[in-house]
Amino acid sequence: MKVSDWPLPEVRIVCTKCGLESALPREALAVVFGEDADLFTIRAEMTAGCVPTKNEVCQSKLADALLVQAILEPDEAKVVDPSLLPAAREWRETLGLASPESEESEAA
Repeated sequence: MKVSDWPLPEVRIVCTKCGLESALPREALAVVFGEDADLFTIRAEMTAGCVPTKNEVCQSKLADALLVQAILEPDEAKVVDPSLLPAAREWRETLGLASPESEESEAA
């Protein structure tokens, strides 16, 4: 996913291995890395020092990736974690994104 595709105002990166917890403004990432930069590449760069040897695996993740999937998925039946749907609906409204229900009613 590109920086420009991320709908939330912050990108949170967490790592259970090294304890990194970082909330970075999406706009700042866009300035530093560019709108077309891949967030998974940025995450890997930011946590590069997490793993001291090649035999270990970094355990970092984009903390809100499932929420973003729920926000952007037009078919709520395809949302990976349905428990995030209430928050996703609130974010859609806050961000001015069309909800799946409104798209269905417009098509009718």
